[in-house]
Amino acid sequence: MRNKLSVIIPFYFSENKKNDKKNNFSLLAFKKCLSAVFNSSYRNFEVIAVSDGSSVESIKLVKKYPCKLINIKKNSGAGFARNLGAKKSIGNILIFLDSDVEIKTNALKIINDYFSLKKNHGMIQGIYSNKIKYKSYTNEYLQCYYSYYIFTETKKHKFTQSLITNIFAIKRKIFEENKGFDSKFSGANLEDQEFGFRLQNNGHKIPILRNLNTIHHVNFGIIEFIKKITNIQIGEMKMHLRHKKTFIQKYVQKNYWGVISGLILISTIIGLIFINLFFKTPFFSESLILLNSLFLGIHLGFLKYVFLSKGFFSALRSIFYCYLHRIIVVNCAICGLIDFYVFGKKY
Repeated sequence: MRNKLSVIIPFYFSENKKNDKKNNFSLLAFKKCLSAVFNSSYRNFEVIAVSDGSSVESIKLVKKYPCKLINIKKNSGAGFARNLGAKKSIGNILIFLDSDVEIKTNALKIINDYFSLKKNHGMIQGIYSNKIKYKSYTNEYLQCYYSYYIFTETKKHKFTQSLITNIFAIKRKIFEENKGFDSKFSGANLEDQEFGFRLQNNGHKIPILRNLNTIHHVNFGIIEFIKKITNIQIGEMKMHLRHKKTFIQKYVQKNYWGVISGLILISTIIGLIFINLFFKTPFFSESLILLNSLFLGIHLGFLKYVFLSKGFFSALRSIFYCYLHRIIVVNCAICGLIDFYVFGKKY
């Protein structure tokens, strides 16, 4: 069976030229994304590229390919852009692809073959490849984090509980029945995860296809890492406050217990240090050693994964990032609560 596939790629690149190196890298990643799609061995597809108020340069790049271009003048968020792309598409299978992701030549064929099976779940989630070498230690850590906690640690499981749009395919009928992405999300911020929770609440399962793997082209440093995680985690906290059920769904995930335990431990460590600044705490040093030992202990699986895939020094660096990452998340949880309840910012 030859399904008509609609590949929907929202993109946003700022007109800001202050950092030409960063801008050039991002546009090159987008070019790789488009080129890879049009080099696919499976040919029954269309590409809908949705400019979410993007730069002139990026639109010129899209026009070099036989895409259906949709130009949104005002930046409205990835969720809105994806929904509009889906609305303008004609395929019976919708494929949502991030603009910094490069697929393999057989990716669309793998998707078509899956949806041609009599028994399929109406959707599939592809994974990130962790074989690419990143120049930035920050990118290396974050990619390992995504690969491990979302996909690798759940390798014994057929389904994922965390939908991400690196590459995600779904039957049009199911997408429309579940009302697509929440277009109230600003930027690219958890609209995919929220849609995944909603699909599961409505009785769907999201199977993982591990041979459907993509290369994620990213290049940012530690400051951008902090900004990125802050933006995501504040958004996630507010999402959980809007939809209490997603909070439970997130924190009972089979692959997430180590992250939750780490957050509890880092909160305890911070609290202990803060209290000790004002009151002399009995067994302070011993407690600190114990808590940090437990923190490292629950991350041993992840650190082993980094060691085996990236080497000893990468694993050693990841210890620092584990601490930093969890500290940011704890801080964002507090900021999200204040934003939601004090300032009334629901998104």
